[in-house]
Amino acid sequence: MPSRSTDTAVAILDELRVARRDSPALPCLDPESYARDHAAFERLSDQRGLIADHLAGHLARLDDGPVSVLSVGCGDGSLDSQLAQGLLRAVPGRPVRYVGIEPWSGSAALFAAEMSALEAHELSIDVHVTSFAEAALDETFDVVVFVHSMYYVADVAATLRSALQLVRPGGQLWVLNAPRAALNELVDVLAPPLEDHPQWFSADVRKAFDDAGIILEESVTLDALVALLATSDEVLDFAVQARLTPELRGPVRDYLRAVAVSDADGESRIPHPVDVFRAVRH
Repeated sequence: MPSRSTDTAVAILDELRVARRDSPALPCLDPESYARDHAAFERLSDQRGLIADHLAGHLARLDDGPVSVLSVGCGDGSLDSQLAQGLLRAVPGRPVRYVGIEPWSGSAALFAAEMSALEAHELSIDVHVTSFAEAALDETFDVVVFVHSMYYVADVAATLRSALQLVRPGGQLWVLNAPRAALNELVDVLAPPLEDHPQWFSADVRKAFDDAGIILEESVTLDALVALLATSDEVLDFAVQARLTPELRGPVRDYLRAVAVSDADGESRIPHPVDVFRAVRH
């Protein structure tokens, strides 16, 4: 039997659907506030640490010789700097090339600064201010990684095929994407529609791998948590990917309280899982 909190969450979602029915789409987030509030959101979550720890094991097992990584949708570099540090420790003395793709110039500049701050002689850095579809790349990589960036492509299967072509034989393609879990139920109801495609969740990505004929070597879920119950309105807006109106914020916070769980310290957190898909180019 569903718990009272589950019943409450379902009821609130239903009320939000009714409230939004036939209403104009909520405003989307502009690139500058998106980047700022995304950074604040991630400071409340343990997800990036879980991602860095999980991927570090695969990075440490790369073949001998120079290593290259392409990060698609690299953002401000806060995750990639963790991955680069782990890679430099795993392959001491070996040249490492790290390339980012980021459509917003502000985040691209932060990526370059964050990576440069590592001050590692073995590390070379480049960043392309563009989308993946428009990036002019004339090299291949040991690893191509999409961390929460597959949402923004028009055709996931076509993007996966293109990405795999940028992977060297024996190299790896990683896609990390959110499932349609409790937090994304809100996104599904409140976020403004994307221009030319639906919101992609993990089930869509898994299907796209099948449609593209790409065999998965790994598919796992990292069970992260995020502390959203007392967060600012701006970070709340980022969490639902829309600029909320004042009358919506109360029900959204009520919903989050209903879906919250206790962490190891007994603090209330919101489930914030991410699915990891890994394929190898043979």
